[in-house]
Amino acid sequence: MRRFFHYTVALLICAAVLHGCASVSTHVTLMEPAQKFPPSEHVSVLFEYPPQPHIKLALIEAQGLPGGTEAELFDDARKRAAALGADAIVRLEITSVHQPPVLVYDPVYDPLLYRHYPYPYGRYYYAPYPSPFYPRSGYRWVDGGDVKTLKAMAIRFEERAPPPTPPAK
Repeated sequence: MRRFFHYTVALLICAAVLHGCASVSTHVTLMEPAQKFPPSEHVSVLFEYPPQPHIKLALIEAQGLPGGTEAELFDDARKRAAALGADAIVRLEITSVHQPPVLVYDPVYDPLLYRHYPYPYGRYYYAPYPSPFYPRSGYRWVDGGDVKTLKAMAIRFEERAPPPTPPAK
């Protein structure tokens, strides 16, 4: 019983960590909150509005992490649009902003925390020699990169009238 409890706690911690590692954050703004449609199975990506009559359901804004791709943004926008019952998403714009590398504090690299840890391979009783992997300070550089943002409109095609039946002969 105790072992089961430990496995359950470990599984919950892993799930919480993985949930926090989402690579795309998406915000959805509904045009008409009163309109409700059943979820759709297939959502196509369009680069301009179609000539068919359609209903605008929501504005979707997806933002990725530095170094992320546009495909990740489109996939997440499609999932959100499918939940709304959309037939397609129309790409309005994609912007890219460069984020420079940032110096952050990381307690794992701080020599005050690991000062008296005896290393089995030598006579060191504090953090090993300074290197990019083990700097002497608690600060390290986090890589920057281009952050892409997708703005798209989720649309649903208006149902057409059924085709007329041919006259009986």
